[in-house]
Amino acid sequence: MKACGIIGSPCKNGNVDILVSQVLKGATSKGAETCKIYLNSLKIKPCQSCGVDPAPKHCLFNDDMEQVYDILETSDAIILGSPVYFDTVSAQVKLMIDRCNCLLPYVKKADGIFDFERRIKKRKNGVFIAVAGTDQDFNAILATVRGFFNWANVELVKTFFYAHDDNEIGGVKKDHTKMKEAFNIGANLLADSGIS
Repeated sequence: MKACGIIGSPCKNGNVDILVSQVLKGATSKGAETCKIYLNSLKIKPCQSCGVDPAPKHCLFNDDMEQVYDILETSDAIILGSPVYFDTVSAQVKLMIDRCNCLLPYVKKADGIFDFERRIKKRKNGVFIAVAGTDQDFNAILATVRGFFNWANVELVKTFFYAHDDNEIGGVKKDHTKMKEAFNIGANLLADSGIS
């Protein structure tokens, strides 16, 4: 199994990064191959709403989004992590999501009927990790992530919310319960995917 973490926080070694890494560590403990990308380090052009069917490519633009498309095509599990900014995902995550619009385009079929066409055929399991302050509501961010996972053919099998009231970067490392929980999520990804 290949599990890949997508870090949507601009803070390397922050809580989002640590929790995604911990899930990947759990997956590795059960024999999974893992990888991790930092969206903040990629050069991704914003979606231009061009309305052009890019097939057989995923998008008309050639930039670092190709790395994301490759991960979505080849992985068995996706672990997406984001801080909660203004009740939704970070700008880095939203930029990626918008560029996934062409993964489920509305196209004219051979019989003349218009319908959605799923470009990424491989179904995969998904974990979503969100980090925010203790007063944050996590419902709004979930709506955005569910939409993205649907477009990318990812089944959301687990959500993990970390609410904290400190400003320490990487403070979650001191919360052994949360760290163990994240590890166990990764360790169970093999069982959840039916791959052993």
